[in-house]
Amino acid sequence: MLAFAASIIACIFPATLVAEDWYRWRGPDLNGISSETDWKAEWPSGKLPIAWTIDVGTGFSSVVVQDNRVYTLGHVDDHAVVYCVDASDGHVIWKHAYPASLDARDFEGGPTTTPTIDGDRLYVLSRAGALFCFDNQSGEVRWQKQIADVAEVRLPGWGFAAAPLVVGDKLVLTLGESGAVVNKHNGDLIWSSPDRECGYASPVPIHETHTVVFPSGRSFTGVDLETGQPQWSLRWLTSFGCNAADPIIHDGKMFLCSGYNRGAALFQLTDDEPELIWKNKNMLNQLHGSLLYDGHLYGIDGDMEAGARLTCLSWETGEVVWSEDELKPGGLSLADGKLIVLTEVGELVLAPATPNGFHEISRAKVLDGKCWTVPVLSSGRVFCRSIQGQVACVDLRD
Repeated sequence: MLAFAASIIACIFPATLVAEDWYRWRGPDLNGISSETDWKAEWPSGKLPIAWTIDVGTGFSSVVVQDNRVYTLGHVDDHAVVYCVDASDGHVIWKHAYPASLDARDFEGGPTTTPTIDGDRLYVLSRAGALFCFDNQSGEVRWQKQIADVAEVRLPGWGFAAAPLVVGDKLVLTLGESGAVVNKHNGDLIWSSPDRECGYASPVPIHETHTVVFPSGRSFTGVDLETGQPQWSLRWLTSFGCNAADPIIHDGKMFLCSGYNRGAALFQLTDDEPELIWKNKNMLNQLHGSLLYDGHLYGIDGDMEAGARLTCLSWETGEVVWSEDELKPGGLSLADGKLIVLTEVGELVLAPATPNGFHEISRAKVLDGKCWTVPVLSSGRVFCRSIQGQVACVDLRD
C-alpha cells in the first residue's frame, strides 16, 4: 500500500521529488554534483530560455538556493552587498551592504566567498574576516563578529575565500593554519588554530568520523572537529602558497589538487597519516575543485589567465583519459550524468560526463564579460554569474 501511494504521489508531483535546494558551496553532498534529473539539456538553436538577469556588482561569489530564493554577494560603491533574490523573476527581496574595499590586487576584486544556508539562517564570511549570521527571510543581522580578530589569525594574501560549513551546532571556517570553529547560534569561538596563513579551499568533512580537512598555504590537515587537535598533516606546497581547490573524499580515499605548479595526488585514508596511491601533474586545479563521477575526475586544468582546459582523469590511476583544449572553461558542475560548463566568455555548454571524450549537446551565450564562477543547477534553473556581476537565470525546467 505504501509503495502504491508513493507511486501516485510521484505521478502527481514529479518535479517536487527531483528538485533540489543548492544550499551550500558545492551542493548538498559537497561534491559539485546535483541529483536533479527533471531538466532539459537541449534547446532550440538561438532560443536559450533566459528567464531574467540582475546586476549584483563585482565579485566571484557563487550562488546558493533555498525555497525559491537565491543568495549571493557582490561589490558596489565601496561596499560588499549580500543579496536575496526571487528565483522566479530576479527581483531583490532584501539586501545588506557593509563597508569593504574592492581589493583588486592581481584580479578584479570583490567578494570571493559563497554564502551558506542553514535552516532559517544565512552565513557569510567576508574577505576581511567579518562573519555574519542573517535571518534569511528578512535579512536581519542576528549576529556578527570580526572573526579574524576573535580567533587571532592573519588574513591570507588574497583575503578569505572559503565558504562556511555547518556541522550540527558548529560553524566550521578556514582560518589560521588548520581551521576554526564557532557556535553557529551566537558566533562564540569554540576553538581556533595557530596564526599561520590559511588556504582558500573550504573545509571538507570525512564522513563517519569527527575529522575535517582544512587547507593552509603549505599543507592539508585532518583535524578533530570536537577538540581542534590535528590528526595528521600533509605538506602541500605551491608556487604562491595558494591551495584553493576543495579535497574530494570518496571510498576511504582523498584527492588533493592545486595549481601553481603543484598537481594532484590520491591518498588512502588510514588511522594515521594518509598513504600515497599516486601523484602527478596531469591535473592542476587553480581555483575550482574537480568533480568525481562514475570512476573519473572532471576538472579545470591549468592557469585560468593563460586559458585552462577541461580534463578527464582516471580516479584509480590519475592517467589522462581525455582533454578538451579549445573550450576555455570558467566554471563547472554536473547533473544527471551531464557536465554543465560556463566558459570564460560566458557560454553555457552541456555535454555528457563520459570517459569517451567531450561531445557537447548544447551551447549558447548567456553572459558578457569574464566568467570564473561555478554554474549552479537548482529546481531546473541554472544560475550563471560573471565577474563583473551579471547573474543570469536559465530556465531549463522540463
